[in-house]
Amino acid sequence: MPGYSVTYKNKTFSGEKVELDGKAFENCTFKDCMVIADKGETRLSNCRIENCRLLLRGNAYTIGQIITLFTKGSPLKVAEFDETGSFFPAGEGG
Repeated sequence: MPGYSVTYKNKTFSGEKVELDGKAFENCTFKDCMVIADKGETRLSNCRIENCRLLLRGNAYTIGQIITLFTKGSPLKVAEFDETGSFFPAGEGG
């Protein structure tokens, strides 16, 4: 198990951009957030997700594509992103 630079406990994130990599989250709630994963080096334990978007980049994006293939596109909807960090559902971007 890797060490995490920060551990959040019993915290509510609301309307924020939350980068998961390098952090651990215990009993946290994410509401209306943009949740971002690059490498997937994170730990989420007993967390709640409410109306959030997940942005996968780097290795996490590749894993997301593999999961989408195995699940025939469901339940994971993979988002694309461009160099500026703008994101959009797969197939809708430029």
